[in-house]
Amino acid sequence: MGEQDAILVVDADPEAALHLSDFLEREGYSIAVAATGGEGLRRVRQERFALVLIDLELPDIDPTLIVTEAGRVEAPPEVIMVTARATVDSAIQAVESRSAGYIVKPVDLVRLGAIVARVFERRRLALDNARLNAELTERLAESEALAAISATVSSTLDVHEALRRICRELGHLLGADTSAAYLHELATGQLVPAAAYHVPKEYLPTLSSTPLPLTEQGFFLPLWADRRPVFTDDVAQDARFTHPMFRSFPHQSGLLLPLIVDDEVIGGFYVVWWTMRRRFSDRDLQRLERVCEQVGFFLRNARLYEQVERNQHRLEVLNDVSRRLAAAHDPQEVLTIIVNEAARLVGAEAAGIRLLDGDELVVGARTDSASSVMSRPRLKVGESLTGLVVARGEPVVVEDLTADTRYDSAHKQAGLAP
Repeated sequence: MGEQDAILVVDADPEAALHLSDFLEREGYSIAVAATGGEGLRRVRQERFALVLIDLELPDIDPTLIVTEAGRVEAPPEVIMVTARATVDSAIQAVESRSAGYIVKPVDLVRLGAIVARVFERRRLALDNARLNAELTERLAESEALAAISATVSSTLDVHEALRRICRELGHLLGADTSAAYLHELATGQLVPAAAYHVPKEYLPTLSSTPLPLTEQGFFLPLWADRRPVFTDDVAQDARFTHPMFRSFPHQSGLLLPLIVDDEVIGGFYVVWWTMRRRFSDRDLQRLERVCEQVGFFLRNARLYEQVERNQHRLEVLNDVSRRLAAAHDPQEVLTIIVNEAARLVGAEAAGIRLLDGDELVVGARTDSASSVMSRPRLKVGESLTGLVVARGEPVVVEDLTADTRYDSAHKQAGLAP
């Protein structure tokens, strides 16, 4: 039995207290003894008991004060009144104090044992019911959250909007102040902001634009490799949360949840409590893992639909290009069609084609918007980005033109110009 299962005997008669405590200890109960009513009152306030046996003839205080105080504490103990004088008044006093039993001295130990056993059985059942009700409430909250997430995701085909709505439902489920979604960017290895909910205006620019370098943070392995939620109730002092983004807006607690789609971690949710110290039990974390699994399932369907839409669009563009190319007879017209449709297909602002002429590349066609970034009519093979593509025979991807030294300086300047 734990400390909360102990029995407190409050009796000013040392022999009577010893008689009761010895018997109950032999029955397997943990016993504490208070020799005065004042001590019993103090211990009821400061300690946790399952049962309190109180002598009605305490010389220092009214025993009903202990009964009243016992009823005020968290998880109140049951009370059994013990008296040497079985009178109508003492019986009424026991009933009015709502005690669980009434025993006359000298105590019938068999009867006492039966009453105590009933008290503990009733208490066990009450605790079991409370636990089951708590679990049922948690499951209901989880089911409602999943239903809400399912409804929000199925009502939009836009992944980022789905993420924003999931952030909202996670905030409601956890009683959080703010939540944000991040997606993993393979090229940089960073977590890039994708959506957020209930972000204060003064923090929105920071949260919406600051990526997190995943591998540099202490939560990388548990979140990414073990795929487990990571939380802290003291962000400022937690060595796992060292990125300036976590320091740029003061908050007390944070929770990171992995976003898993098709058995692959593709991002995560960051949930924030500004002032509350929020902690999670193992059962809480297991529940959140189930929610994350379902979120991943919903998002997988949204991503599949998005992919189907993209493929459909590409097929339509390619079909249109094929039709237009079949009708074109001038080579320059063919190149112009290819350039413009390629830009439309990938959503580019500018595009162009260079053709190999000896050891040089000449402009074959370009969109009107590409004139400044393809101003040089000829390039050597291996020169600038187009020359590298021809020299290597493979695509070249540049995500930051400012930092790239291979791009022709005149073209770079034009491309970066406002």
